[in-house]
Amino acid sequence: MAKLTILYDYHDDQLQPFLMSILFLPKELDWSKSTLYVPLQAPFQKLLAEEIDEEEAGISVLLDDLLINPRHPRRFGISLSTIKLRHAALSCQIQQINQLWMRMCDIEDVLQMDTRFMYRWNSAST
Repeated sequence: MAKLTILYDYHDDQLQPFLMSILFLPKELDWSKSTLYVPLQAPFQKLLAEEIDEEEAGISVLLDDLLINPRHPRRFGISLSTIKLRHAALSCQIQQINQLWMRMCDIEDVLQMDTRFMYRWNSAST
């Protein structure tokens, strides 16, 4: 089962959600599909910078890779086909990618909503 976590960073002297990470088990991410839909269900687990495995293969998901579908409310889509095209040189290795990274502001843009209230956490509650 994929694990969704949020990396927080300081913005305007407040801790804000910055990046979303979706970590899959080996071979769990089905690259033969054209789209992956991700549910937005708070709260997500926070991710600390020191917890990031620098040896884990990951790809950045750009704003252009994100989409919405009215048949999937409270979810956003990731165009796996667009990512595969952009990383065509990795075609034989794309199956080894186990982690997707996206900026929270890009998710907010595509959903046209402010998601920060869904992920707010107090540093004192760590």
